[in-house]
Amino acid sequence: MKRREFIGTLAGAGALLAVSPAVRAASAATRKSVENTPVILECAINGSTTKAKNPLVPETPSEQAAEIIRCLDAGATIVHSHSNQPNEDPKKAAQPYMETYRPVWNKHPHAILYATANFDPKVYNRTRRAWIGKVQCGHQRILAEAGLANMVLFDTGVVPLGVYDKEGVPGPDSAFFWYGFWPDDVRYILQTCKDLGTGASISVFEPGWMKNVVAMVRAGTLPRGSKLNIYFASDSYAGMAPPIPEALELYLKMIEGMDLKWSVGYIGKKSVMDTPLARLALERGGSFRVGLEDWPNGTSNVEQLKRAKEIIDGVGRKVVTGAEAIKYLDIPYAATWPKA
Repeated sequence: MKRREFIGTLAGAGALLAVSPAVRAASAATRKSVENTPVILECAINGSTTKAKNPLVPETPSEQAAEIIRCLDAGATIVHSHSNQPNEDPKKAAQPYMETYRPVWNKHPHAILYATANFDPKVYNRTRRAWIGKVQCGHQRILAEAGLANMVLFDTGVVPLGVYDKEGVPGPDSAFFWYGFWPDDVRYILQTCKDLGTGASISVFEPGWMKNVVAMVRAGTLPRGSKLNIYFASDSYAGMAPPIPEALELYLKMIEGMDLKWSVGYIGKKSVMDTPLARLALERGGSFRVGLEDWPNGTSNVEQLKRAKEIIDGVGRKVVTGAEAIKYLDIPYAATWPKA
């Protein structure tokens, strides 16, 4: 997804770190209860970031494969990648991911990998419409059927992608588009998970997307092996909540009492680790996501993972990886389920 080319900064660090008494109390009350809850450390290795923006980003399938292996070696739980080669033929869209993921399994037979959606933002900007579900999501099934992806991207709503201009209008016109999934897209992914046993990385960009998650929990249809990525963004971005504790508490209140694994992510010129969200998530039983997709001008993916693990160690929790992560997330995908 092209969620990364955005500018602007947040309010001062002092304002960001100001936490309401109610949120501090909630964090203190839950800290002891989450010490033994594993951390799911996801690394999104590239997104739409190019070498022109950051020479550290992997672009080709061979570069991405090597980077994924480095990230897994460094202790990542999940790795997410973009081929940046969308195609209206799902088989062609799946091909670069196949080239990327095949070498990874030789080194890490219990890796957790997933690809982004198959979509072309230039087409969406020009036509103001998305590709149909079997195109936008079809490569996910192809990868799973080939034994190359044990998790799928599961997006359930619509979100605008743009930055505010001087008049406060989201744009620019030449690049603005909405990123979204129709009911048939949602059902397509649900069926893929049901048929093949893949886990699901479920994006939450707005509260309405979290309501979709809650509805599936209540209906008993949320896929096994699901994990939520709750996204926040800088004030310059037209979409998603700001990275403030109260916004996180809203989402957590919506899923109160539900046994869901969740992480927070941040889109902007800073890392999620430079906001209050990373530590707050850890204190509330959740996790956070790092990588050059969300922080395109940042340090290398491995350096981000190293810093993340230092923060995680600082709150007394441990990252889960490999076969243990598959069992913890309960991903029933046969090809990677640990043998008894």
